[in-house]
Amino acid sequence: MPKSKHRRGGRNRPRAHQTHAPERHPDPSPSWLPTTGGVLLVVGVLVILLGYLPGVQDITRGWIWPGSNWGLLIGFALLSVGFGLLTRWR
Repeated sequence: MPKSKHRRGGRNRPRAHQTHAPERHPDPSPSWLPTTGGVLLVVGVLVILLGYLPGVQDITRGWIWPGSNWGLLIGFALLSVGFGLLTRWR
């Protein structure tokens, strides 16, 4: 049986799945990052929950904008920022 033309004098070229990418050592995150992200997540949940208390709803009912949805808007903003910070944590 004839040899295939892709062989180059007995030298085998490593395939893509056989080679390993060079190891990268990313810089560690600052120490304030996980703490701040966790605090923002907890505060965001607390703000959302506080927005549904009857006493807080009575106070915010007269506001023109954002009305009674202030807790949801601010809470989700805090949750988003906290989640965004925690995705940068290494």
